[in-house]
Amino acid sequence: MKRIAFFEFSEIKKSESSIKRTWGEYREALATKKISFNDVEAAKEELFLKTYNDLFHDHNGIKLQTKTLGSIVGIPLGRGARLKETEIPDYERFLPKKEFINEDNRFSPAGVEWLYLAVGDGNTRSECAKKECRMKAGERFGFCDFQLLDNVLGQKIVDLTIADALSYADINNELEKHGQKQYKRSLKIAKATGLNIPIDKSAFNEAMTKWGVFTYSKLLSQQIFIPLGDGVDKSIEYAPFQSLAQYFISLGYAGIMYGSTVYPQGKNLVLFDKNMATPVGGIDISVIV
Repeated sequence: MKRIAFFEFSEIKKSESSIKRTWGEYREALATKKISFNDVEAAKEELFLKTYNDLFHDHNGIKLQTKTLGSIVGIPLGRGARLKETEIPDYERFLPKKEFINEDNRFSPAGVEWLYLAVGDGNTRSECAKKECRMKAGERFGFCDFQLLDNVLGQKIVDLTIADALSYADINNELEKHGQKQYKRSLKIAKATGLNIPIDKSAFNEAMTKWGVFTYSKLLSQQIFIPLGDGVDKSIEYAPFQSLAQYFISLGYAGIMYGSTVYPQGKNLVLFDKNMATPVGGIDISVIV
């Protein structure tokens, strides 16, 4: 017997185009100062964040992207810095200080002391940190591991990388499997009892929310988190990300995990309070070749 597809996914390109369009409108609203990056309520009136808030917050999709800091304790964290020719760095050198933050970061404006850390085992985090620092041949690079404080391990972060390892087909297939399971369940009961049993709406809505969250996350990573070219005005290009960070803060989150735009194998973690983690261990110094 031929298997009948339960869902139709041919609209994915339209969904992608719609998110791109509303993201563009969101960015334009921030670039033209129609809204400020730190005005969360005004930002939620823009279609991009309004849709995001409906899916991720109002329909509890955010729980799929939420993890505690305690859940990543076993994953090494670190931070790099470009060093002067004869500089001998100490731990203080790796802590953010507003007087040295002269440019916008992805999730925070210039002068904001948030802690950006590279995430990963082995050489992954140090290599990621080198790329994030835009190191060039001949320059001196310092790297230091960081450790989360025990009293912050219960705090929550948003993980924007949950769908990075999946394809759209993978995400769609999960929803299709759920639909097939529900269909077979109803058919089995109908044959045994003669009753027409409706699909479990609660389970169906949960599956649809998960599909939406993962699809949206995939689109965010692929279409939005792209490297910036030279000469780009970071205050404009990063404004939507900074607005998203303020939105997450309003929901009580302590940070964001996101994929590196300059080192595909790497991930980064930004903590909204620089005192949530502290430098540990030795400081590695190298010259970029």
